[in-house]
Amino acid sequence: MIISRLSLLALAMTTVVAACTPDPGPEKPTPPPPLKDTVFGDMAGAVDKARGVEATTMQQKQEMDRALQEAEGP
Repeated sequence: MIISRLSLLALAMTTVVAACTPDPGPEKPTPPPPLKDTVFGDMAGAVDKARGVEATTMQQKQEMDRALQEAEGP
């Protein structure tokens, strides 16, 4: 009977001490890896390539518009 009371007291004290310990707080987040090292790396490369193609296409369009305006005359 004394052993059961002592073990119950020890359990209660352990619970009280564990409940009163301060929370260590959240861990500092690690910085994200570079985009090229993730699963989205290939997609990012495709988007960059598409932007380059768009710039080239817009330049060709402007040259074509300029040539059409010159061909139409004043």
